[in-house]
Formats: sequence, C-alpha cells, structure tokens
Amino acid sequence: MFMFRLAKQILIGASIVLLAGCSVNLSQGNLEGVSLTNEKYSFFGQIPLIFGNDTIPLNDNLLRAYTATASAEEFPREHCRGVAAVQAKVTRNEQGSAWILGAVIIPIWPAMPVDETWNYTLTAQIFCDGTLVKHVEFTEEESVKAFWYGMLRSDLVNDASSEMHRKLVQRLAFELGERAADLNSASDY
Repeated sequence: MFMFRLAKQILIGASIVLLAGCSVNLSQGNLEGVSLTNEKYSFFGQIPLIFGNDTIPLNDNLLRAYTATASAEEFPREHCRGVAAVQAKVTRNEQGSAWILGAVIIPIWPAMPVDETWNYTLTAQIFCDGTLVKHVEFTEEESVKAFWYGMLRSDLVNDASSEMHRKLVQRLAFELGERAADLNSASDY
C-alpha cells in the first residue's frame, strides 16, 4: 500500500513538472533594448492578445513598452487615448506526420514534429478629443520548427512571440514618432 501511494505521488509530481515545463506564454516578452515608460496606466488601456476564442491581456512590461511608443508631447494624455489589440494566428506549414501514430499509442510521446508560422497583427488607433488621428496596422510573423514536443517547442514559441512583440513595438514607435526617412531605407544605414 505504501509503495502504491509513493508511486502515485511520484507520477503526479513528474506530471506537474512535465506540464509546467511545457507552458507557452504569449502575453509576455523579452524586451531587451526596448524603452519602457514609467506611466502608471497604459496609454492604450488593456491590450488584448486574441488567439482563436481566447483573449489574454498583455503583461505590464509589454503595456509599458507599447505606451512608450506614443510620446506625451505628441499625444497629450489629457486629450488623447489609444486603443490597440494583437490578433494571433497559427498556420501549419506541413500536414500531419507519421510521428502522430506514436502519440496515439504512447501517451507521453516526445517526438511530434511541428512546422508552423505564427502571425501577430497589431491594430492601433489614437483618438484626440474624440477624433481619430492615427490608425495603424502591422503584421509580424515567425516560423517555429521543432522535432521534439514539450519544453523545446514551448521555448521556441515563447521566443517567437517575444520577437514579434519586440518588432511590433519598434514599428509602432517608428510610426508614431517623427520620422525623416522610410523604415526600410533607414535600416540600410
């Protein structure tokens, strides 16, 4: 009886560790090199990440990064407000694999090749005194190719998500700031 309980606890503990290591968090990002604001509230309010039927609010650091793109001088906070949302979509680049058969037979099958493209579309609008003064829409995409299922795949998805958020923040900052050159030609210098 003792061995049965011990085996059960070990199995539950291993399951928790395995599942915790495989979590994907699309609402946060690694924002090294991206300026953040110290404003208490987001200029854009809560920015939802919409993925299928799920809506996830972005974390505070991402909200601060998106808020930093709209300068208080250009868009005074007492007269202007922003509304933004990020739409996420996944496209499978390959059809199913023969490895899926193993997942059907063995419940914890580690090999599940994926080749998919993640796509984030940011839509942002800025209203000043009730009038729409700026509307932008940007799309970023990243490919995720992995052979193993689990932590490796979730890390790749998290990295792709962070990179897309970083690019969207940079593109929004460029669009909302004063710009003297086209974004594509500016990157060539």
